[in-house]
Amino acid sequence: MAFLSTVFTIFLVLTPGAIYGYECPGEGRFPDTSTCGVFIDCVTKDRGFSVTKDNCNGFAYNATSRTCSTELCASRHERSITNEYPPFSQICENQPNRFMCASCKTLVHCVKGQAFVRQCTGNSYCTDKHGLEVLYATLMNLMSVCAAWLGGAVCYPDEPDECLCLKPNEFRVDPYDPQRFFSCENVGSRPESYKCPDGKNFDEGSAQCVNQAGFPECVKSGTFANPQNCGEYYSCITLRHGWVQKFYMCSGNHLFNERTKSCEDPCTLKFVCQQEGRFPDPLNMQHYFECFMEFGQMVQLRYQCPHGYMWSEESFGTGKCVEATEEYADYPFAHCDIPDDHCPDTDPCLQNPCFTGVACTFTSIAPFYTCGPCPAGYVGDGETCNALQCAVGFAGIGGDCAPDSDLDGYPDTELGCSSKYCRRDNCINRPNSGQEDADGDGLGDACDLDADGDGFNSNSDNCPLIANPQQQDTDSDGQGDVCDNCPAVPNPSQRDVDGDQVGDACDDDLDNDGSLNAADNCPSLANSNQVDADGDGIGDVCDNCPLHPNPGQEDGDQDLLGDACDSNADSDGDGVDNDVDNCPSVANSNQLDVDGDGSGDACDADSDNDGVDDTIDNCVMIPNPGQMDSNGDGLGDACITDFDGDKIDDLDDNCIKNPNVHATDFRQLQMVALEPQSASAPPVWVIYDDGAEIHQIVNSDPALAVGDHVMIDVDFDGTFFIEDTSDDDFVGFVFGYQSNARFYVVAWKKSPQNWFANAERGVTLKVVDSATGPGPALRDALWLTGSTPNQATLLWHDGSIGWTPNVAYRWQLHHRPTIGTIRFYLYQGTNLVMDSGNIYDDTLQGGRLGLYCFSQEEIIWSNVKYTCEDSVPQAMFDDLPQHLKDVVNASGIGTKSLFNSESGSLDGHLAQYEPGHPKSYASNSAPSMRWVPKKPCN
Repeated sequence: MAFLSTVFTIFLVLTPGAIYGYECPGEGRFPDTSTCGVFIDCVTKDRGFSVTKDNCNGFAYNATSRTCSTELCASRHERSITNEYPPFSQICENQPNRFMCASCKTLVHCVKGQAFVRQCTGNSYCTDKHGLEVLYATLMNLMSVCAAWLGGAVCYPDEPDECLCLKPNEFRVDPYDPQRFFSCENVGSRPESYKCPDGKNFDEGSAQCVNQAGFPECVKSGTFANPQNCGEYYSCITLRHGWVQKFYMCSGNHLFNERTKSCEDPCTLKFVCQQEGRFPDPLNMQHYFECFMEFGQMVQLRYQCPHGYMWSEESFGTGKCVEATEEYADYPFAHCDIPDDHCPDTDPCLQNPCFTGVACTFTSIAPFYTCGPCPAGYVGDGETCNALQCAVGFAGIGGDCAPDSDLDGYPDTELGCSSKYCRRDNCINRPNSGQEDADGDGLGDACDLDADGDGFNSNSDNCPLIANPQQQDTDSDGQGDVCDNCPAVPNPSQRDVDGDQVGDACDDDLDNDGSLNAADNCPSLANSNQVDADGDGIGDVCDNCPLHPNPGQEDGDQDLLGDACDSNADSDGDGVDNDVDNCPSVANSNQLDVDGDGSGDACDADSDNDGVDDTIDNCVMIPNPGQMDSNGDGLGDACITDFDGDKIDDLDDNCIKNPNVHATDFRQLQMVALEPQSASAPPVWVIYDDGAEIHQIVNSDPALAVGDHVMIDVDFDGTFFIEDTSDDDFVGFVFGYQSNARFYVVAWKKSPQNWFANAERGVTLKVVDSATGPGPALRDALWLTGSTPNQATLLWHDGSIGWTPNVAYRWQLHHRPTIGTIRFYLYQGTNLVMDSGNIYDDTLQGGRLGLYCFSQEEIIWSNVKYTCEDSVPQAMFDDLPQHLKDVVNASGIGTKSLFNSESGSLDGHLAQYEPGHPKSYASNSAPSMRWVPKKPCN
């Protein structure tokens, strides 16, 4: 009923009335039934109607179509259809039978493509009312009311706005005819109409008649810049009757300088602040610049002298506005409107765009600077410089290398380069990639018998990193009071979830989220909102099935997905159940979804949701709908130094295409016992170097310590060092970990041994796909060198050497699940002692990384590093079968050479790594794990 009320209101307004003898049934165009071809225009005015009588010039008016029809009112020999206004016939070409506007004051009746012209008088202007016809007709039909409407253009009082004076002192182009324009003296005054010469249109910006190419009309001889685009210019040559005008265009970034009559680069003259002071604008003598430093940045402000004044420089950096002289208008590009972004506002070199130590030079061509060559020991374009890598067995940076006996990333002798990796190793013969030195005596804790200098041997000191000669231990937990985070409560593990230096054993809010432990539904993980979607008493942030009640949090396969919601259906083999996989048909074990739309990047055509398809987006992971690329290198400005938008510069980012991973960090370890029923002691993991060095100190059954970062295409490097001299068992690592029954394992046995099954000497690579998971069957399969049905498959074995105690070995692994290829290298010192060649298996499409040990103690994994690498190492590529080479080439995956031509060693993986400094972390369960900080706690 609300709709009908609205319609009824409209009908009341259009109540018919008799005006000048004609009945107006409403606003519209109606036939005069008494005379053929005559029609009446009724338009609303002052609560009544204004009536105009007109005719179709001998043609009949069609009330249905509201046009002058093609039927004549009498025989052809009685009526003339000669068009008296041929210039307007062109507007009737596309609408041969319609009422049209030729200008604000000109109405045209189009009949059979011919134009019959009427002029609007007084305050009436031509406007098109055809657009409202359908709406009106619909309303009338709904009400069963018969009424007509205006079928096209009509002279209408005070419409349209485009033809009225809405601002004072302006020139406006006629909306219907670009050759015409009108001037306005005041708001509401009657427009004064004008017409440009033939061949020219009116340009509102310059308030001039310009030719079709946009150039102003010639008024004097000479060569002039086009003020609307000074990259164009024209010459005017006078003739006896009129002008000859020729047009030209500058190339590149150049504009036409009317003073020199040549195309020049204005950026060579445009002022750029380089020191504080006030300086004249070389492009406009009426303006000047003020330059000053603010928050370490040069600020540039531009000011204008009053009209009739110009800037006069008194001395360098000082001056004032003075009365203008004749040279006032004599400056380059006098009539040019130079775009704001044509030249830089400030010297880009002030922003230090070049690599540290590389010279930056201001230029007049985008990006308006050039960088000099990279320093010695580096390669690159000067903006980005990559240090030449030292070969395996050497350490240093930038090509300045020296031997590194323990392969922990630090040279045996001091180097001249500035990086910390050029400093002499404080423990030359024992890996310690964190270089921890508690007492600051220059001897690393790793080889200092009294690390804190308190007179007690580190092996018996109850605070080995903090001096405490009295060895007080109030709670008798083996941790001296000065380093015990709960000195009155026994807590030998020193667990401290929130890193607040108060041990969990005496901390009433373990995660520091404001909820006390007894009432916290995630006591070890901060969640101040305590959201619990499934109401099982476990907060969503720590619930392994947040939508399925499972208060026990059972997770039999230890894949971090609770049994209550774990179907183990995984179509794409990426370790993520189909029910929770954001790309169930495309392998993406890391589940990246940068725009958070629920569709993983691997199957999202527009990963960052910026409206640009990933196939052409120059910043795939950062929204940049404008696709700005200042230097034209194909990489958008928004991601030029930080590809994934994680606020970590790409030079320091281990995974430039994954915002969740930027540094190697094994502090958040998940302990996985592979024979949990055993009575043997579980492993004890100790963490150093911010998670890049891990020790395992006891003899244990097979076990894993798995990190929290999920990797797909990965390079995984590290140093093995076994200090135990009495045993001969397994040390290794895992990758592609998806559960405790599915992972790849690299295991190295010192000597052959027949126990449960036969274990041969050497390195094995297996894919574990166990039907039983942890237990005796899997334990035996891991011990056996060969394959075991339904447990593990041997992919490769090299029995040439076993490990030797107190000798450093460097491993390098390349895993490219996208092409199902693995390659393993092992070095002893500088010598390559194993090369697996390409190993082909696509069982597991990515997963987590971790460490592996089996019945072996006193193991050090040092200088560990993992990086996301979707490029294919050249050696791996060269050995691929042709069909996989075709996949690499077709997908656009790059190849890279990892071999140092001089040493024959891999040079692409030992780039020294400076980790970040995340918060301290301590063990959260037995088997025990503790993190040893670089500096002791006060």
